[in-house]
Amino acid sequence: MSAPRQYPGVMVSSTYADLREHRAALMSAIQGQQLHAVAMEDDTARLVTVVESSLEKVRDAAAYVAIIGRRYGAVPECAANPDGLSLTHLEFREAVRLGRPILVFIMGAGHLVTEDGVELDPVKRAKLEKFREEAKFAGGDVHQVYDEFTDLASFATAATKAVAELRRVLETPQPRSESEDHIPAAPALYAKPRYLGSHDFVGREAQLATLSDWAKPAGQHPVLLFEAIGGSGKSILTWEWTNRHAPGVRGDWAGRFWYSFYEAGAVMSDFCRHALAYMTGKPLKALAAKNQPELTELLVQELESRPWLLVLDGLERVLVAYHRLDAAQVRDEQAGGSDEIAHRDPTTAIRPEDDDLLRSLAGAAPSRILVTSRLVPRVLLNQSSQPIPGVLHERLPGLRPADAEALMRNCEVRGDAAAMQSFLQRHCDCHPLVTGIVAGLVNDYPPARGDFDRWSTDLKHGGSLEIGGLDLVQKRNHVLSKAVHNLPRASRRLLSTLALLSGAVDYARLDVLNRRRSSAAAVSDLERRGLLQCDRQTGQYDLHPVVRAVVADGLGAWDRRRLGNLVIDYFSARRTTRYEAVSSLDELQDDITLVRTLVRRGRLTAAADVYLGGLDRVLRHQFEAVAEMSSLLRPFFGTEWSSPSPKLPAGVASALVNDAASTLSRLGDSGQARKAWETAFRLAIKSGDQREAVVNLSNIALAVHSANRVAASWRIRQLNLQAADRVADVRYVHCARLDAFEWLAQAGRGEEAEEMRNTLPPGGGEDDFMRRQRCEAALVHALFQADRGVLTDDELAKVEAQGRRANHREVIRSVRLLRGSLLAQRGDWHGSATELSEAVRMAREVGIPSPAAETRLALAQFHLGQLSDPAQVAGRLADQHGGSDHQALAELWLAIGDADKAREHALIACRWAWADGEPYVRYYELEQAKRLLAELGAPIPVLPPYDPANDPELPIEAEARAFLKTLRR
Repeated sequence: MSAPRQYPGVMVSSTYADLREHRAALMSAIQGQQLHAVAMEDDTARLVTVVESSLEKVRDAAAYVAIIGRRYGAVPECAANPDGLSLTHLEFREAVRLGRPILVFIMGAGHLVTEDGVELDPVKRAKLEKFREEAKFAGGDVHQVYDEFTDLASFATAATKAVAELRRVLETPQPRSESEDHIPAAPALYAKPRYLGSHDFVGREAQLATLSDWAKPAGQHPVLLFEAIGGSGKSILTWEWTNRHAPGVRGDWAGRFWYSFYEAGAVMSDFCRHALAYMTGKPLKALAAKNQPELTELLVQELESRPWLLVLDGLERVLVAYHRLDAAQVRDEQAGGSDEIAHRDPTTAIRPEDDDLLRSLAGAAPSRILVTSRLVPRVLLNQSSQPIPGVLHERLPGLRPADAEALMRNCEVRGDAAAMQSFLQRHCDCHPLVTGIVAGLVNDYPPARGDFDRWSTDLKHGGSLEIGGLDLVQKRNHVLSKAVHNLPRASRRLLSTLALLSGAVDYARLDVLNRRRSSAAAVSDLERRGLLQCDRQTGQYDLHPVVRAVVADGLGAWDRRRLGNLVIDYFSARRTTRYEAVSSLDELQDDITLVRTLVRRGRLTAAADVYLGGLDRVLRHQFEAVAEMSSLLRPFFGTEWSSPSPKLPAGVASALVNDAASTLSRLGDSGQARKAWETAFRLAIKSGDQREAVVNLSNIALAVHSANRVAASWRIRQLNLQAADRVADVRYVHCARLDAFEWLAQAGRGEEAEEMRNTLPPGGGEDDFMRRQRCEAALVHALFQADRGVLTDDELAKVEAQGRRANHREVIRSVRLLRGSLLAQRGDWHGSATELSEAVRMAREVGIPSPAAETRLALAQFHLGQLSDPAQVAGRLADQHGGSDHQALAELWLAIGDADKAREHALIACRWAWADGEPYVRYYELEQAKRLLAELGAPIPVLPPYDPANDPELPIEAEARAFLKTLRR
């Protein structure tokens, strides 16, 4: 017997006409406890039998309430009801079978009823008496309340009390072992979550045939990708086929797994963990510690061992084009044409390892992987933009006109068939979502509800839709806009408020956001029109992505301001107050939603104040959430990261640009980062913030050094040392001297480096800034000690502990890389691989390129015999995003046995380390490259010494000197 589902849906079961007032009182009690009534009053036309529809409601609900009066009710005559039971009786037995909590209210003998409220059929009367006795004692071990009522008032009182107790039962956590993740055993379908549609499935015979042909054992394509604009029916098509057709196509499915990327927190690593938990029977906890490459390897092994069916719905959400905090509001015409993260291809995955997984799926026979997406991932196409081997690409068209007509009639629209098909084909290309919206418009036509012929010729309604000249996206958006415009005020207000959110909400939050004004009626109205969806399994209300985008984009200035303020007030009250106590990004969602809503309201300064009030620091240091930061920061800028909105005060703009530059630098784009930091430096000077200017000057020196302008980097650092001393703030003096120490250490000027380190000021307080500064100073010193060969394990362990105390993720990640490299030097390849795997995982997890960790991990894996094709791995690493670690690549090629390629990369490493020529070199890197060339028997290249003529001054140097003159000595 299945456990009660933990969601706030409560099934209301009874006859209808004779108990209308009792049902209303019960539903009022349910809503009063912030639960959701699952009742026939909310039914829409569907293509399933009445029995299937009724039993589905019971399965979707977490609890069941029956009101049994003096009538037995309708008895459906069908194969699914061989005992001739009423719908209420069937629903009750299903609730008992499922083990749902049950409330039963039976009308007592003293209750007054009208003549038509009494069952007269003798057969039904006998069944009613048996049902009443059965209902009293069928609860078993689950929660059951049985009560009799003698009038409407006593019923309302009893129902209110019983529902309040029921809510406490539903909110009580159910004990379960750690291995119980509510994942069904294969081959039963596992859906995370179940698909929630706004209408019934119709038509699509051609696409269903394509799917069935593709899935057959003889098929040559493990991957089938359906591409289409939003609302075209990708999800409902694949859900229909997966549920109703796939089992009949072949009988050897090992299992079927459906995963939606439209859900909050849906990422590839989560998909892999849930897929593997389903396929192997292992608990999710056992897979939690595995990184994405490990999960990919395990998943591919399972897919190649037996024929599994995996469905990845809405895969565009893992791509660059949709990786933004307003992804839920992105319209199709706004996606795919611009990059939100460091000018990357918008059709690549946010995280490189996701591309690796997708590439692997293309060869995962005998399994089948079904994908839906608004965009085709670049990794699944070759250089000619054709699908790679193993991938079948299909573009999903609109419905056939006859199927679009059937969908309209499903929604109880009547009218001339030819006129209906012609209208839908001309005005929306039979786009499924729009067809359902049109049905809602017809059903809401006051002169003749549901009459298509009259609606379509009325010039104030359907007759005014002259959009034949628009493209499909424009047609779709136009019809949706008209449907929203025609909504009652209360429904439009709720829909507009929900459109400003980025995801689903439960009824309690929805009601608060709607200021508890007619929420229930508005919800019912929007559901009836197909504009609002409710997942009765989770109790979450959500909008179709297309509906959300069109509604949000169409809000007028007044509505945007008024409704935006409601959302702002709500999330302002829920902001995080102690950022240091945050343990996951999920805990920051209210803060992030607040920033995004303020931006959409045009209140950029207020949004920046929230972002810069601590959210930026925890995102950057504790989580290294560079992709999320990039997405959050983007609306504050124009076409370039160096062009903040002119509406922002200079000081605020400087801080935002500094954050953007830091993000770009970590993503490997030092060119854009330098340009942005130079802008931030100028804005800080303009605002009179000398300290911020010192920080930016330090960061500029970092970017210049990353471009291998080592001499220019030193000149800027020297200017920054003078500026920090004149500002006379111990924190910024510490920052400038630490940067100088790092430069001297890397240049091999050991005595000067130690002298500079000894000048680091000991004070500065115990705030987050200084804790991070001391943590970074400890790391830089550890790297210096390692280069000189004197770093001890204990010293490195102390640096890692210091990083953990400061919640400094970058320092922790750098320690794992350093330790892994040192263990490799000792020949401890197992230990090295362990440390480097963690460094790689931490980098990949947040989308930060880490070529040194990736390449050194491959070297360790080679020595452990874990690379099946070492040359292929080395070649891929040479071309990876974020640059290459040529020294490590040379060592890898040497280990593989290819001396020519090892020599090639060692020479590149040598020239890079030479930089501007002595004394402006990367000393320890240069020595490593020379040693490797000597080992290869290759001559050490004779490179030119430093020549000032080849080192022109950068424009920023003159600006820095001018800034220095403004500071008092």
